[in-house]
Amino acid sequence: MFQRLKLHVGLWLSQPKPGSADVPFVLGSALGLLLILILPHCVEPYMLSTVRDALVMGLLALSYDLLWGKAGVLTLGHTTFLGLGAYGFAVATVQFGLAPVGAILIGLLCTGMVAAAVGYFLLYAGVRLHFFAIVSMAVLIIAQQLATSWQSVTGGDTGILGIPGLTATFAGHSLDLSSPIGSWYAVAAVVLAIACLTSLACRSHYGKVLAAIATNEWRARACGYHTSFHLLLLFVVSALLAALAGCLMAACSGVVAPDVFSPLLATEVILWVAVGGRGTIGGPVIAAVAFTLLKQRVSSYSTELWPLLLGALFLGCVLFLPDGLRARKAAINLRRFWRAMTARRALSGRAVREEGDNG
Repeated sequence: MFQRLKLHVGLWLSQPKPGSADVPFVLGSALGLLLILILPHCVEPYMLSTVRDALVMGLLALSYDLLWGKAGVLTLGHTTFLGLGAYGFAVATVQFGLAPVGAILIGLLCTGMVAAAVGYFLLYAGVRLHFFAIVSMAVLIIAQQLATSWQSVTGGDTGILGIPGLTATFAGHSLDLSSPIGSWYAVAAVVLAIACLTSLACRSHYGKVLAAIATNEWRARACGYHTSFHLLLLFVVSALLAALAGCLMAACSGVVAPDVFSPLLATEVILWVAVGGRGTIGGPVIAAVAFTLLKQRVSSYSTELWPLLLGALFLGCVLFLPDGLRARKAAINLRRFWRAMTARRALSGRAVREEGDNG
């Protein structure tokens, strides 16, 4: 039975021969590795911590891109799993005194159980599209209310303070990763590794199955694929990646509060993936880092300006960049918009001239 399972998994994850389409993936991985090694020697510790926190949001964007970009499942409450992972890590370390590695496992386990339960009852019941998005938003609001009212566990509005940083023990040797440089290497290595593994998984035969489900679920089901099971599996994996981002966020910042369940943050995640390009893996990560740094800069001038700017960016992305910042498609969309505006001006000018002639 083990041999059959091994053969089945190997068939699903089998990789095609390398080609020209794999060049961006290889170059992006090499550039990411180079950036991980060079950046700590180029910026000061405070700026390095800021980029590290933005990179954690990049992992959140990657998890959402796996769900929305690869399987076409739109959800408005994906940050529920970010908050569950963060609170699971915080409660396990602060109230139960567990080591960070064990606390991460607890956070992932709690999140996985919630995601499996919610995903099972929704996906196996046939809930899709905007219905799934609305229910996921309801789950996010419920989680936010629990985090605020369950003061004995979550600390209420104040949250949980004094969360220990990342540490690990191997073969009797303790490794402290709580410093800005140490936490940078830990977070950047995790994000790069997950991005590479995700790209390889989506490049395999299983990635083609997900693409078939995203394109036409009914046709994929008619071909013999258990679409609800595959969507549930991807939903749980995506939730686990978001929970891992929550664990890293709590360990790096040392505090977690109910605003981690903010609907505004859930909207930002959608914007990151939309601008970065759905299904590109690396694009949403870059967009998340850029927008997070931009948010911090804008919020330093005015805390009320960012929601307005976020709405304008979201509207602009829907109108002008529906496929994200993919160079070729973005250029095509901009050219189409320019031609439409030019044609409208020409029609307006012709109407004015005709009115003058008639007058």
